[in-house]
Amino acid sequence: MLILNLRPSALGAKSVSRLACLIFLATIAAAPAAHADIKIGFQVPLTGPAATDGKSAQIAGEMAVEDINAAGGVLGQKLQLVTYDDQAKSDQAIFTANKLIGEDGVKLVVNGSYSASGRAAAPVFQKAGVVMISAYGVHPDITRAGDYMFRLVHLGPPQGAATALYIGKTLGLKKVSTITMDNDYGQATMDGFLEAAPKYSVEVVNKYSYSLKDRQFGSIVASVKRDNPDGIYATGYFFTGGPLVAQLRAAGITVPIVGSQAFDSEKFIEIAGPAAEGTYIIDSFDRDRKDEALQKFFAGFKQRAGYAPEGVAAITYSAVMLMADGIKRANSAEPDKVRAALAATKDFPLLEGNMNGFNSLHEMIMPIQVNAIKDGKFKPAGSITDLNAFAPPEK
Repeated sequence: MLILNLRPSALGAKSVSRLACLIFLATIAAAPAAHADIKIGFQVPLTGPAATDGKSAQIAGEMAVEDINAAGGVLGQKLQLVTYDDQAKSDQAIFTANKLIGEDGVKLVVNGSYSASGRAAAPVFQKAGVVMISAYGVHPDITRAGDYMFRLVHLGPPQGAATALYIGKTLGLKKVSTITMDNDYGQATMDGFLEAAPKYSVEVVNKYSYSLKDRQFGSIVASVKRDNPDGIYATGYFFTGGPLVAQLRAAGITVPIVGSQAFDSEKFIEIAGPAAEGTYIIDSFDRDRKDEALQKFFAGFKQRAGYAPEGVAAITYSAVMLMADGIKRANSAEPDKVRAALAATKDFPLLEGNMNGFNSLHEMIMPIQVNAIKDGKFKPAGSITDLNAFAPPEK
């Protein structure tokens, strides 16, 4: 123990004052440091054509962090989202990934953006040893970037394979016209469908594609009408799917329409109007499921956003909750330990239902929910439970 003589006879008044300050500062330095927040990097498209989905993802991610922190945080620490707008562009995804690593010192990331962004950012995070959970990007290259990558949505090709099973076995359709959004998401999902369709005696009579910017589909609609198919399978987002479905129905085409996962939004129903009725949506989530966490999220999101949550929001919320659970099970926020904990995940309760776990490539394994629009609302239309029929790749 250090004993100091602070008698005025031994020290001048100024010296006493200085020494007192030094002792005060030393006391602060010796005191236990307050726990810093655990930073979670968050890439999300807040501007550009994907901004609507991005805003939903942002609200959901913030809700997850607030719920976690209100319950005491993780390992005695609060979570903090460090958010960057990647505009759903590859170059911005790389730029913001480097900022998260170099400037913010982030070691854990949730990617709440589209496939092109996640695909571009994944190698950057992998090289830096940063764990990333892709909430809803479906391109295969995301997890193939390396073992620090995880995906919490069904991979594009397995989604497509499951759709082929549902169209052939459940709906009993034999001849289908396909309409594909010409981007990573649309192509990856359609590739899986085209490969699996023959297994379920589904013939593709014609294939069409369109760009992200397209909203007028007159030539495609006219061609599909000439095809006279039993059904239509379309990939895209709600803001393209809405006008596409409306124009197909306006042309007098009455066959079943099956849409991809990104049709899952109340805004799809708003845009398509009455034409949305009867549309099937693959890899949706059951909004009526009697689950306390789901119903609390649904009510809280609607109060905050002013509209009901879609699949993008639910998956993003689940991704943040899973990252927090990985930190807790790892008893550490160090990326190597969190990576190991996430890889060992079993029967984790997502908002969309219970997830079986991850395979060796860190692809999520769980059944696929199908919804249909009935009376202007999403209603369950079965689930695809044959996991072998849409098993994700292992390498």
